[in-house]
Amino acid sequence: MENPLKGVSYEKDFKDKGLATLGDSLANFIYSLALSSYTGKPTGGRVPNAAFAIALEMAGLREVIPRRTDKHGKGDIAEALLAYAWLQSKISVKEAVGILSHNFTDDVLHPYRNKEALGKAFGELFKVIKERLGL
Repeated sequence: MENPLKGVSYEKDFKDKGLATLGDSLANFIYSLALSSYTGKPTGGRVPNAAFAIALEMAGLREVIPRRTDKHGKGDIAEALLAYAWLQSKISVKEAVGILSHNFTDDVLHPYRNKEALGKAFGELFKVIKERLGL
């Protein structure tokens, strides 16, 4: 899918609420596609903020998180970072889905261990984004 907003100017401000809102939808869409691919049947889901907090930590992105940011704030930052990377054509939906589904384990379906498993999978995605954005 080509980025319909390619060329739109956005600052690298991962506290931007507009980017976070777009990133929320984008992250849940990517997660739902990856989960559908992993399970072999259409399904949808939402990524919890706790998983994003784990993902940012695993990707070594502590420097983009202001001190004393709670997990909701970390979720917003992760979503904005994903949206920014997509808007800058640094990652495609197809590639992001592939990275996630490749890094899924059966724990993504577990009611108690899914946040950690999602955090690890998204952590791998954010490692790629970090490198491509030069963070």
